This record gives sequence, structure tokens and C-alpha cells, in this order.
Amino acid sequence: MRIILIDADGVICEFWQKLLQSRIGGRAKSVDIEVFHGYLDGLDFSVSEESVFVSPGNSFGGMGGGYDKALASLFAEDGNWQNTDRFVRGWISANSRGYSSPGTAQLIEFSMNRSQAWKKHRSRTLLHLPTMVTPGKLGFTKSQTFTAVFDWTWQCLIKIHQKKELKVAVFTGMGTGYGQLDKETVCNAMVSAIFMFAEGSGAEVPKFLEKTVTGLSSI
Repeated sequence: MRIILIDADGVICEFWQKLLQSRIGGRAKSVDIEVFHGYLDGLDFSVSEESVFVSPGNSFGGMGGGYDKALASLFAEDGNWQNTDRFVRGWISANSRGYSSPGTAQLIEFSMNRSQAWKKHRSRTLLHLPTMVTPGKLGFTKSQTFTAVFDWTWQCLIKIHQKKELKVAVFTGMGTGYGQLDKETVCNAMVSAIFMFAEGSGAEVPKFLEKTVTGLSSI
């Protein structure tokens, strides 16, 4: 699996880079990780099979702001973000009774292959992972942030792992926009989850989280 961590926030990208450098150059079993500092329209990567983009949005599928709006434009055949927004809202209405609780990872597939997402990245799949019910500050402590983001990332990785044709996954900082979560803690949790998942270390997660959260609680 190849994972691309993208964010327009340079601080977030610096945290990712430092964390990856401390973990043997950003390599683990069966996964390659790279960081892209910039916006989605500047992202360029080649893939022979399919890729997936993680949408860390809200429980109702609204994609009218921030990173999600850029994603919505990328996945719309005509570039109109509102068309993707309607599709995702409709999908959640039909498949989740209109509400997808925070932390619920779901793959949403688009049938059309004429979007820029498909043309540039061979992607017709969004991985919707609500980090909040509605857009707003989350107000988590650092320990709450680490646990939540670790679990959110892990849930995304499970979905990607189960869909064998998805070879590239694009993540952005989770909850760092509207949610205003601590950036360093978010980056640490995401990278930790990615490496532990890639190494098949699921059985070690409870002790790891307990130790990490205890350390954060003392800060």
C-alpha cells in the first residue's frame, strides 16, 4: 500500500516529516508513506490500479467547505462541488438513514469515470470518515485527540485493506481544520496508526494507547 499525507498547512507537514524520519525513513512492512505540502489541485501521482481519498467530514456528508470542498470538486464530472455534495448526502441518507456517526468509515463509490479524480488519480472512491457531527471546534484534550485520531485512522485502514484494488490512499490532517485539534498530536496518532496497522500490531494497540494517553495526560 502507498499512503500520501497531504495538507496545505506547513506545520502539519513538518510534523509528519519528522515523525516519518524517526521511523526508518518512513517505511514499514507493505506500506510506503510520503508527504505532500500543498493543495489537491497540485497533487500528482501515478498509479496503475485504483486510489482512494479519505474525506474527514461531518455526519451528514456536507462537503461545502475546506478540504472537503476541494475533494468534491475533484470528484465531480463537471468540477461542480455541489454535485458531489448532493451525491454523498444522498448516499448517507440511503445507506446510513441520513446520519453517519463520528468515526464510522464508509467507502462511497462513484459510477462515473469522467472526473478529474479518475483522470488524474484513477480514483472513483471516497472514504467518508466523519470526525464531527456538524462543523465546529471539537474541544478534545490531547489524550482524547490521540485516541480518537488513532481509531479514526485505523478504521480507514481497515476499509482500504478490505478493498484489494485500492493501492494508494490519500489522507489529510484529521480534525485540524474546523475541529481545531492539536496538530502535533493528530500527526503522531495518524503515523502511529499507519505503522502499527502495516506491521500487523493490532494486538499491541491497547497497551500502546494506554501508555501514550497516560503520557499525554500528564502534560
